[in-house]
Amino acid sequence: MIKLFYDLSSHDLPPMFEENLGAIATLFLKYLMYDNKLLHTDDDSESGVLEFVKAGTFEALTLYVQKYLDVFGSLVEQFIGSSWNLLTTIGQETKYDILVSKALQFLTSIAKISEHAAAFQNEGTLGQVTEKVILPNITLRESDVEMFEDEPIEFIRRDLEGSDSDTRRRAATDFLRQLLQNFEDLVTTVVLRYVEHYLADYAKSPSDNWKSKDTAVYLYSSIAAKGVATASHGVTTINSHVNITEFFQKNIASDLVAETGVQPILKVDAIKYLYSFRSIITKDQWREIMPLLVKHLASSDYVVYTYAAIAVERVFVLTDASGAQIVPASDITPLAGQLLEHLFQLVQKESSAPKVQENEFIMKCIMRVLVVIKDAAVPQTESILNHLIRITEIISSNPSNPRFYYYHFEALGALIRYDIMHHN
Repeated sequence: MIKLFYDLSSHDLPPMFEENLGAIATLFLKYLMYDNKLLHTDDDSESGVLEFVKAGTFEALTLYVQKYLDVFGSLVEQFIGSSWNLLTTIGQETKYDILVSKALQFLTSIAKISEHAAAFQNEGTLGQVTEKVILPNITLRESDVEMFEDEPIEFIRRDLEGSDSDTRRRAATDFLRQLLQNFEDLVTTVVLRYVEHYLADYAKSPSDNWKSKDTAVYLYSSIAAKGVATASHGVTTINSHVNITEFFQKNIASDLVAETGVQPILKVDAIKYLYSFRSIITKDQWREIMPLLVKHLASSDYVVYTYAAIAVERVFVLTDASGAQIVPASDITPLAGQLLEHLFQLVQKESSAPKVQENEFIMKCIMRVLVVIKDAAVPQTESILNHLIRITEIISSNPSNPRFYYYHFEALGALIRYDIMHHN
């Protein structure tokens, strides 16, 4: 019924719903607070009917706030308290993820309305919001670490491609960014205090408290970025109260430089920071950073080397205001042979068709290197071609990842194109 209510309201507000909004709101409130032990699931990771009904209710409320505020506005207030109570008392189990993310999406839509947003406009309230709602939902949980270790490609896709739209982290970040949009000075002041707290906690015992640093870097990145990140340039506008370069040098660079003793997730955080703020980092800074990034392609950790490939590929595309490449082709060409050989080894690490084509991010990086170096690939044509043919033979038996073979054939196309141009 909740799903039907949402679907029937999506296009326009049905007159019957409009006439009975008060009664409908009362029912929604009842089921948001409803509990019944018989409906609890035994499995901590499996959402049950209770979670889905409450999540669906928040989804419907968000729709009404976004589309029908003129008639629904007077009824909104009562749901703010219930969403707040739910978010501050709910457990960390993954079965509640869908509910928490929908409740946060509802609060985010409320924070866009100036009269309701004003309720958050003081330091004490924002401190409470950060401590009780933002922090518990952006802190890494055991289930996240398990996914990092056991399903690395899923971890990357969820993290990178916005397929994490229903995760706690994404929803809490969106809520925080909405508050930042409303009260930039205040939110920055409050959140930076927590960033410092978590960095200090990490400094006490880096090996035990590494998750504190992950939280600090994630929090800092969330309030440093403004607007929507683009696929080509990443974050292009930043919060004027923060210093991207200084934070990197002080807190993150050491994780990239260190050979040992750094938790893989912190390595990924460091690479992701560079990836996110790639447009803000200057050409000269990239000259220093690039070798560190390339070095991580040799990591033994799947997520680390994949993130390094993702970042390297994006930096190769990056141009300055005049259209010149941030990392010129002349810098890449001397390294290209070694770089390509290494990337091909990563793709062909395992010989089964599903495994070879699992990681499209590595293949995209191979394609990008070939596109950037153009005919400088000619001396290595035979070696590159052998790799591409071998990969074609393996995946042709069971093609299962369209994105992988899209980049695979783009790489082949680039090689043929620049080879022909060279010989002409």
